[in-house]
Amino acid sequence: MHVFWVTGESSGDRHAAHLIRELKRLQPEWTHGGMGGEAMRREGVTLSADLKEAALMGLTEVIRHLPRLFRLRNRLIDAIVDSGAQLVVLVDFPDFNMGVARSLRVRLGRQIPILYYVSPQVWAWRRGRIKTIAKLVDAMAVLFPFEVDVYRPHGLETVFFGHPLVGEVKPSAPVPELRKQFGLLGDEQAVALLPGSREQEVRRHLPVQLAAVNRLRSRLTEPVKVLLAQANTVDRKLLEQLSAGIPDVTIVDNARDALATSRVGLVKSGTSTIEALLIGTPYVVMYIVSPLTYRIAKLLIRGVKYIAMVNVLANREIVPEHIQDDANPQRLAQDLERLWDSEDRDKMTQRLHDLSSSLGEPGSTERLAMWMAERFG
Repeated sequence: MHVFWVTGESSGDRHAAHLIRELKRLQPEWTHGGMGGEAMRREGVTLSADLKEAALMGLTEVIRHLPRLFRLRNRLIDAIVDSGAQLVVLVDFPDFNMGVARSLRVRLGRQIPILYYVSPQVWAWRRGRIKTIAKLVDAMAVLFPFEVDVYRPHGLETVFFGHPLVGEVKPSAPVPELRKQFGLLGDEQAVALLPGSREQEVRRHLPVQLAAVNRLRSRLTEPVKVLLAQANTVDRKLLEQLSAGIPDVTIVDNARDALATSRVGLVKSGTSTIEALLIGTPYVVMYIVSPLTYRIAKLLIRGVKYIAMVNVLANREIVPEHIQDDANPQRLAQDLERLWDSEDRDKMTQRLHDLSSSLGEPGSTERLAMWMAERFG
């Protein structure tokens, strides 16, 4: 059996790679191809396209590149047909992947089952997509328990086995070893910066994050180092260029190590907020898009108070979050300073610990692989 995977972001690449690893153990005769990144490539997946080809951020950016994205989508449909795939797994990346699902149905009808892994945030915006998704895909595997109730009333087979990062998110070495590796001496403290996994995100977020750190430094008497997390989809030279002239910046190729070794974190909204939740380091969330994208999004999003999944899960503000103009150096620095050494820090640490239990038990990817082997094998 041949499985074709479509991912468009580094987090989806990691989720898919982990799931493929488990499937290879359960079903060694299955083969895998698709669009992905380094994590999938390391699992031996034959890639028809690299996820960097689809790496865009925001509605306006996507509109400018629609012709290229349409060509990429058509290439993938051809690759699915030519490979003789018997199952297609779409991982997150909803606007692009829903186009793939629609095109595949037009081309082949329902000859090939489609599993969608990592639900689009239909509960936050464009709820009308729920009916469309239910018509186009055969099953949905979600990461959060409340999402099951979003799809099942529409007749879509929906499964939740826990969040795949539970049990997986941990530092690569003991914290004392990491501190030595990152040059943190004695009681020196650091701020972890997670600007994003796409170039556009990094260009928008990192200068603001670094300016916030400079403000924090001016308010503290102790030295503050920066551990700047580099996603595998971001060129290190870009991080070096944007952080040039800022003292005591260390680029780290593992966001989890950066978070575990830091006193506080400043994190771009997205999957990284769940990683920060599971690591347990107090952090602040930020997100900036183009002004036009923001105005359009405000019109589309209804009834959602928060952008950080941690706050969505808790239905209250566990971590401070700042969007667009509110995500400015002054406000970010104020929150970082408040969390640096205070009662608020202890409260957040406890709340993060308590909330992590809602994501299920370790082993969700293995359980999902077993279900896939039975359901589609």
